[in-house]
Amino acid sequence: MRAMPSLILIVAFALPGQSRSPIQLANHPSLSPDGRTVAFDWNGDIWTVPAEGGEARRLTNHPARDTHPVFSTDGKSIAFQSDREGGACVHIMDAGGGDARQVTFNTAGTVPLQFTAGGSKLLVEVTRDHNWKHANRLALVDTSRRAAEDIVFDEAAEAGRISPDGNRILYVREGTQWWRKGYHGSQAWQVWLHDRAKGTHARLLDNPPVMPGKPVAHHAERGAHSPLWKPDGKGFYYVGAQSGNFNLWEHDIASGRGRMLSSFPDDSVVQPAISADGSAIVFRHLFDLYIVKPASGQPPRRLEIATSADFVRESRERRVLASASDADFTSDGLEIAFVAGGDVWVMDTELREPVAVTSSAAEERSVAFAGNGEFVLFVSDSGGTTEIVKATRADPNAYWWRNKSFTLTPVTKDGQPKARLRFSPDGTRVAFVRGRGDLVSMKPDGTDEKVHLRSHSAPDFDWSPDGKFIAYAAQDEDFNSDIWIAPADGSRPPVNVSRHPDNDTDPAWSPDGKVLAFVGRRSGTEVDIHYVYLRKADEETGSRDRSLEKALEKMKSRKPAVTAGAPAGKPPAAPKPAAATEIDFDRIAERIRSISVPDSEEADLFWSADSKKLAFTSGAEGKRGTFVVEFPDKLKPVSINPATGSRAKWLKNGSVVWLSAGVPGSFSPSGTAGPSPSSGSLAAALAGRLGRSAPAAPAAAPPADSSGTSYRFSALQELDMPARNAAVFDLCWRTMKDNWYDEKLNNRDWKAIQLKYQQAAARAVDSESLATVVNLMLGELNGSHLGFFISPGGASPRRGGLPADPLASGKWNRATLHPGFRLDSGHKAEGWKIRDLIAGSPAARVRHGLKPGDLVTAVNGQPVAHDSDPALVLTLPPNSELSVTVRDAGGKERVETFPPISPAQARSALYGMWMESNRAEVEKRSAGTLGYLHIQAMDMPSFHKFEEMLHFAGAGKKGLVIDVRENGGGSTADLLLTALTQPVHAFTVPRGGSTPGYPQDRKIFASWTRPVVVLCNQNSFSNAEIFSHAIKTLKRGRLVGVTTAGGVISTGGTSIMDVGFLRLPFRGWYLATNGEDLELNGAIPDVVIWPQPGDAVDRQLAKAVEMLAEDVKAYEARPLPAPRKASGRQGSTGAPQTIAR
Repeated sequence: MRAMPSLILIVAFALPGQSRSPIQLANHPSLSPDGRTVAFDWNGDIWTVPAEGGEARRLTNHPARDTHPVFSTDGKSIAFQSDREGGACVHIMDAGGGDARQVTFNTAGTVPLQFTAGGSKLLVEVTRDHNWKHANRLALVDTSRRAAEDIVFDEAAEAGRISPDGNRILYVREGTQWWRKGYHGSQAWQVWLHDRAKGTHARLLDNPPVMPGKPVAHHAERGAHSPLWKPDGKGFYYVGAQSGNFNLWEHDIASGRGRMLSSFPDDSVVQPAISADGSAIVFRHLFDLYIVKPASGQPPRRLEIATSADFVRESRERRVLASASDADFTSDGLEIAFVAGGDVWVMDTELREPVAVTSSAAEERSVAFAGNGEFVLFVSDSGGTTEIVKATRADPNAYWWRNKSFTLTPVTKDGQPKARLRFSPDGTRVAFVRGRGDLVSMKPDGTDEKVHLRSHSAPDFDWSPDGKFIAYAAQDEDFNSDIWIAPADGSRPPVNVSRHPDNDTDPAWSPDGKVLAFVGRRSGTEVDIHYVYLRKADEETGSRDRSLEKALEKMKSRKPAVTAGAPAGKPPAAPKPAAATEIDFDRIAERIRSISVPDSEEADLFWSADSKKLAFTSGAEGKRGTFVVEFPDKLKPVSINPATGSRAKWLKNGSVVWLSAGVPGSFSPSGTAGPSPSSGSLAAALAGRLGRSAPAAPAAAPPADSSGTSYRFSALQELDMPARNAAVFDLCWRTMKDNWYDEKLNNRDWKAIQLKYQQAAARAVDSESLATVVNLMLGELNGSHLGFFISPGGASPRRGGLPADPLASGKWNRATLHPGFRLDSGHKAEGWKIRDLIAGSPAARVRHGLKPGDLVTAVNGQPVAHDSDPALVLTLPPNSELSVTVRDAGGKERVETFPPISPAQARSALYGMWMESNRAEVEKRSAGTLGYLHIQAMDMPSFHKFEEMLHFAGAGKKGLVIDVRENGGGSTADLLLTALTQPVHAFTVPRGGSTPGYPQDRKIFASWTRPVVVLCNQNSFSNAEIFSHAIKTLKRGRLVGVTTAGGVISTGGTSIMDVGFLRLPFRGWYLATNGEDLELNGAIPDVVIWPQPGDAVDRQLAKAVEMLAEDVKAYEARPLPAPRKASGRQGSTGAPQTIAR
């Protein structure tokens, strides 16, 4: 279900009879210099434990999150990262605990890595303004005074370690998710060595380690990371996967010899740390910390770490839920069944005091009231399988919300995934989606099952009013969705109603059975409403016929005169059965009509009870909300509510009930209140439904607002957190089992995988640990596009900690902002020297007159120096301005005032600067004959920019360098290819023209038919890889750069309860030439060039220009036909010709 706001209270109960509890998933271990003590972070605090194991001691106990402990070289202090001041900054405390002192202040974040010899400086990792994409850098910060960060070298780097003599630095580049198993490809981690004196960089471990008699895989394909210097500086330890699994290795730099220190056949070594004396290395393997002593020759030993029950609790979480993920109303709109917090609840619309129908740790969803309100069906994961469950009241004579207990009965027993329960209008059957997309119906007791559709994708569907037909939107193998109608009894094959090459979805049947409406794309990306009269006779009805029908309806509504002796009243008549649905299938697709709502996408169709009005969500006229059209003549959308909602029902009394923004509610399109009556009418209506007298009238309901009445609620829920965590894990595990694109699941025993991780998930003490366990499970698939992410506010961030603050959204923090110009790091004199201006920033506006080389001497009246910490003057409250004292080249000082920008805005602007630099470089190297463009993402904004750049960058050029480096993917590869592979079948020359061309308005997109070279790299991902492969497959051009990542699976995602979001890759991509999966199969360039740290030029770009010049030369040398007019053909005189008949 979706995340929901909640007030979380943690209630802790000590485990009876247990004084110690094991610690698992300890993070970021660090060893004291003598190797006798291990520091780590766990449950948001810093802890230490003897290296032999034993009881851990907590050093910090702060509401903020404390992580990444690092021992000082003398062992007396520990540096760690904490978000105590609103940003992830570094603090230092005594190794035994106590008050912490903040030593970094830039709220963009700082990760401590290693103290230098003597402890006066700390090596850290920062992300600042050095690059638009890879801005992570290594820096040194002073631990005794506040000063500017000293960037070690201006290249992307992480996991840095300074050699014992201080002259060299080992570091890591590239890499994929640490929890992924078995990846081999261009994104594999790389270990590099930087010589500080020479300023050089060298890649290490580029060849297999020298191990006589033991051939192992190449590092370049499998990856190596986390280097740790040996005390003598002659070699280092690292984590490498050349044995097939990430283990701990030793490497001698001079000889290249290697030694394996761990030999785990499965599961990776992660987060290794070494003591300063080199006597011990600690790391995590799966859930536990291990320690190994390299000189002993002994295998690693698992550390048994525990903590007393004072710190670890068997926790229950109590929370107040105020948002629902699903809801359904009774047919009169007076009672509601809804899902909140993964449980089913019921309430009325007046008191609004929810009563829990379920209280399981697993998730319930897709709730549906039976038409007569006598029972509720819902989908439940309780018990480890997915079933449809029937809920009935313990006291059937009491209202749902007056019951305190309910009878729950499973009505299915197959365990398959199920969703989207919908009763037929007469309540005799219920339809639902089973598996990945099968449409099934059955009687409410689970009998008489019928399969109406077998599909790979879940369909939208709707019943006909008489329950004899089902309309559904089904995708074919080309993933095009059409609207179909199938008889509910299966007596004849389904009929494709829409028959269109663009997607049609969301069918909605009018209650009188005469019209079927749906939404679909027809022109470009425009999605509109379409409808069809199911009987030809109804379509042919004229305006006079409709006027006559209205006149007769008015006459029928006239009340007869009351005569003496007439009975005082009659019992209400039984509802009439729905008229039989009649459908003329002959040429039905040709009868479809459209309602165009320009520049808007319509969805969520629902009809009025009298079938005269069709409502829908839309952005008509630039205003998002709910609109209505009236059949058959008033088809211009009219707004009826500024809000939007789901599960809408238009009741016979004229009101609409729905779920809007997580809250059940009602409104009347005519402006009156919905079915939340005051003065006792609710109780009277309910009592009438149950055949009893009405009780006394309750208090009046709150007045309806402009959007109607919201039935806000507060549902009190208590969760068993271990059971809840296990249920979250099981749902993730089961979701991948049922949906991962490869049914073989990486050839893993998926049941064994469940058992491997399930208990660890139950024991997770915080949301971070739970996500770690789920991601470790996902890592077993060795797939791209995977990940589990905790939703903000979804799960308790830490167990046993302070409760979440419900007023947190009302707080603000100071943040380190960006001035809009970058500083010259080589400047060592007075003030700050401006290196360059960030294009588009306020600082770069012409009126301020700032230029590279200008000196900034003060900010907001506070003097600045080349070695002062910029965060001192740039960490500001929201909406602050900067008053910058600047001195120009002539020595004249002035003050310029402008707003700063965020660090993210600065990096975004650097993208444009990088692209312009590349364009200028291509212009220079090609003497103006070639153009350049970069495609930032495979999305529509980038595609529209691409079309624009074909003319802007390609005008007058003979060839184009098309760059998809650092492109993370999307879905527009085929649009790009259409523009680049436009068939050339003719050319045109107008009167007075001399150069052949072609009318651009006859083409689908702007096109380019001249030569191209495509740049790709290890970070060209997903759809950008599909594009790169296609360029080679279609022989449209040559590739230059680095083999792409090998991460190609179509992905979606799903909410996991109200806890997190799970990415869900479901569709594989395969090369048309040989059928090979593109996953783990990157596009290989014609020329492979790895960029090197310290490169003065972009060697990939230079090679692309060189190769494109060759291709242009060949292209221009090809023979071309000259235009020859008809009048120039042999034998043509231009005189009239006589044609024999």
